[in-house]
Amino acid sequence: MPGKPNPPTHLIRESLRSMPGYHLSAYDCPIKLNQNESPYELPDDLKRRILDRVQTEAWGRYPEPMPTDLVEALARYAGVGADRLIVSNGSNTLVQHLFLTAISPGTRVVVPRPSFSLYGQYVTICGGETVFVDLDDQFGFDVERLHATIETQKPGLTILCAPNNPTGCDINNEDLVNLLEVSEGFVVVDEAYGEFTDRTAIDLLDRYANLIVLKTLSKAFGGAGLRIGYLIAHPDVAAQVLKVKVPFDINTFSRVAALELLQHADLIRERAERIQQERTRLFRILDGMDGIVPYASSANLILFDVVTPDEIFNRLIDRGVLVRNVSSYPNLSRCLRVSIGTPQENDAFIDALKSSLEA
Repeated sequence: MPGKPNPPTHLIRESLRSMPGYHLSAYDCPIKLNQNESPYELPDDLKRRILDRVQTEAWGRYPEPMPTDLVEALARYAGVGADRLIVSNGSNTLVQHLFLTAISPGTRVVVPRPSFSLYGQYVTICGGETVFVDLDDQFGFDVERLHATIETQKPGLTILCAPNNPTGCDINNEDLVNLLEVSEGFVVVDEAYGEFTDRTAIDLLDRYANLIVLKTLSKAFGGAGLRIGYLIAHPDVAAQVLKVKVPFDINTFSRVAALELLQHADLIRERAERIQQERTRLFRILDGMDGIVPYASSANLILFDVVTPDEIFNRLIDRGVLVRNVSSYPNLSRCLRVSIGTPQENDAFIDALKSSLEA
């Protein structure tokens, strides 16, 4: 009987077929410092409260298309009106929703480089044109070049991961205002790591209707497994993004867990401060090591330069410590990235790094 053993992959858009996917290899290491996660688990009593509450929910019913109680709780935490806020299953998904809303074939999108690789991938998927602006020689935002590029290229959208992944650099609100003033399109500030710094673009939302802010519970909140992210924008913009959002994407467990987490903002702040202290300590140690050049960071990560990154990466794995090898990223050919862990994890990383350099 005739059949069709080969799929018609030629019908898939060429731009997508030629684009590499987002991949992360799995390694079995006891010290895991490669994904910028919180090193602190949620307290057991908090987990029990979440589980007890989930048991009382109706599992056989669809959740709200947009969970009102969670939207209101996040709006209170962020200090904004609920009509400005959209919640979805992770801020990565909201980047995708936003790009589908704002990018048409040929739309220019300004993206600093290096930064989170999914931005460029989503621009390509949406048919836009990515205009990369390299960071400066210390891996900070080159605000003058960004300003000039926005002024001349007139992008429909500019996206800044601030603090930036994988470099940790940040942008102050004064410089951000200069970009918002010159931009005729949207300026998106992805604040996935915002709790690890002392400024937020949320303070500018009332003045700039072209500003969009992305936040997440994955980093400082320690909720990476919950997949909760939220977008804050002018109500008219939020209403348009909502049109492309998949309904029912916040499952019952994640909604309940997020609501409980938001009632413990003091614990989250305390842990974020602890991570910032460890970041300072770890940077000083790295800065004093021969063969290592660390770069200042406002996130829960440190980028550092080493002569043989592939070799050191593998030696660290042999010693039970997993960091992120970012040497394939643009302009980072000599770099690795380490997430800030607990003091014990950071000490184990330093010991493993020292012995790796001496091997």
